[in-house]
Amino acid sequence: MIDNEQLFAQLTHEEGAVIEGGGGFLLIDQLQAINADADTFGDDDTYITVNGTQIWGANGFSTGQTSGVNRGLGVDFPARIELFDEDGGLNGSDDSLGGFTVNGATNGQAITRVSGSGSTYDVYYRVF
Repeated sequence: MIDNEQLFAQLTHEEGAVIEGGGGFLLIDQLQAINADADTFGDDDTYITVNGTQIWGANGFSTGQTSGVNRGLGVDFPARIELFDEDGGLNGSDDSLGGFTVNGATNGQAITRVSGSGSTYDVYYRVF
């Protein structure tokens, strides 16, 4: 016979998200430009999308610069975070600066490095 205490277990945030399904809250804390070189006319004009929707930017970035983003939203998993350099129609479509996918909650702040079009950025984020 199983007693009630055996029915409950300690779960991590990630395990809980898998069991519950659905999603969580994604918070992008900051960006750091390791190498901002996508824009041939000066600073990168960086913006962030989540699942194709722009949530921040465009903001000028030079190599070594760090900027607080402090933008968040509820997401369903998997959620795709992407960075772009806005070209404003000058050179065709905006340049991809890379991206990544989150599949569940993080244990505190996470850092992911993305690269594309000659630029490299560190993205600091949390998922609850």
